[in-house]
Amino acid sequence: MKALEVNIETQTFRVIPSEPVQIEEAVKYANARSNGEFAVIEHQDPHALIVIDTDGSILIHGISNLEAASLIAKETLLRLGLPDSGLVIERGEVLASFSIGRAVLIGLAAERFKDAEHDLRIDALRITAKRHNCSILLFNNGKGIVLGQSSRKVAQMAASYWISRLSDEGALA
Repeated sequence: MKALEVNIETQTFRVIPSEPVQIEEAVKYANARSNGEFAVIEHQDPHALIVIDTDGSILIHGISNLEAASLIAKETLLRLGLPDSGLVIERGEVLASFSIGRAVLIGLAAERFKDAEHDLRIDALRITAKRHNCSILLFNNGKGIVLGQSSRKVAQMAASYWISRLSDEGALA
């Protein structure tokens, strides 16, 4: 079996600057919108959503590349007149997609595995992949999503592991 190709659609990054970002400053100098608790900036190129948290950290959503997230954070800090040095960047969860090229027999898989259930709301197999600390959604057309994991490689291992188990149980057509 060839290696499964997993695509990272998006990842969340938390950037902790050397000086905390003040929500009022983000509204005043970076055209942020605020509800008083958070400030939100829409970054255009590349498209991303920037959230200034109450603790002065920056959350960046909608980017899958660490370097791009770092550049967006630095640009935002410079717009606010804050130093862009000494940043600490934490990787958050990824949203990863994949396709196995085979149909998934959702009902059979849900019967055979205690960690899998048929999620009727979205008509998908929902797998609690405890071993890889994530969740996997598999649709009957063979397309899938890995949620709750911060590593691309672990997301790929989780998907490969469960595809192998489903195949061994005859739950793939």
